[in-house]
Amino acid sequence: MKRLALFGLLALQTFLLSACDPLLTIQGSFWPPWIVCIVSGMVLTTAMSLVFTTIRIDPYLGHPVIVYTCLWALLTFSTWLIGYAQ
Repeated sequence: MKRLALFGLLALQTFLLSACDPLLTIQGSFWPPWIVCIVSGMVLTTAMSLVFTTIRIDPYLGHPVIVYTCLWALLTFSTWLIGYAQ
């Protein structure tokens, strides 16, 4: 009986959460906003990398894999908070 109740609760949660997926219309197709945030985080990180090499502070930043991954995450989450958080 517990398994049936647990399955019913899981099915109800799945049904109720299916409407929580926000979508954006970009050129007539629907995109989840997290894809837009990830791509904008990559573009902004690439732009910041160019700025860092232009002002010659790139060698002083530390290990590039760690620095640019953290910068990408920061810019991705910032884009989400600024653009889509309610």
